[in-house]
Amino acid sequence: MKKIYFPLITLFATILLLLFVFYNRYSNDLKEKQVNEVISKNIDILYENLSYEKMYAQSLAVMLSKDSAIIDSLKSSNQKEALNRLSEFLKELKNSTGVDYIDIQVHTKDLKAFARSWDKRNYFGEELSSFRKGLVKVNKLRKSIVSIELGKRLNIKAISPIFSDGKYIGSIEVISSFKGLKEHLKKFDLSILGLLDRKYLNIAIDLKTKPKLGKFVVVEKSFDKGLFRLLKENPEIFKKKRFFYHIDNKIIALLPMKNVGIDDIGLIALIMPNLKFKQNLPTREYARENREYHFNKSSREVRIK
Repeated sequence: MKKIYFPLITLFATILLLLFVFYNRYSNDLKEKQVNEVISKNIDILYENLSYEKMYAQSLAVMLSKDSAIIDSLKSSNQKEALNRLSEFLKELKNSTGVDYIDIQVHTKDLKAFARSWDKRNYFGEELSSFRKGLVKVNKLRKSIVSIELGKRLNIKAISPIFSDGKYIGSIEVISSFKGLKEHLKKFDLSILGLLDRKYLNIAIDLKTKPKLGKFVVVEKSFDKGLFRLLKENPEIFKKKRFFYHIDNKIIALLPMKNVGIDDIGLIALIMPNLKFKQNLPTREYARENREYHFNKSSREVRIK
């Protein structure tokens, strides 16, 4: 009997071992798939909300480009009149919508500063064409554009040409910080941190005193201190050997941030806490991640393969 039982026990043990191996492999594949689906969804949410903020800024710029008070102030070179109108408009905007993260700048037709909602000093006539690619583009094309653009700060900038009797007389720019974007993302338990490559601080002079993370500098006035600390304590993330990292039960993805054109000027760090499924995440990094994500240079965005 012993001779019969031993082969049966061995066979049963072998079958159990194979079942365990296959189940473990299936379980890991399922977890990886869930992680990839969450990341894909959250990247989509980020880009959709970023697009919304861009469109909102652009709609304001187009509307203001037709404002009679701003047009008249440009034609008469009356900076005080322009400043009064900008202040009045932003007050109305805040009272009616609660939006308080917008700044506005008016430029002359020869690409010089004319009026800034945030600055009452005498800067009239300051040359802008040397470092404002978006402004130069609008001056050339004579149509509105919107993008994340590098200037003395790094913001979402929407610029629209201003015409009077069919003649180009200047342009107006609506500048939106990342505050609105962050407020929208909070609804999805997402956080971001905008980071500028420090080699551009010769242009973004207003950011020189901002906190540093390796070769990057934080672009926001108010930012997620927890995310900043997490990145500071894990500098290997910036080597970008992987598309995303799993640290402290959080997933962090670094998305390239592009200036007008195709200049790679920094990163948007996206953090995804408290993943919405019950299974425990595997503690190891995921080998498939770099096969499933890539940066599309033509459209300048991260895509899921």
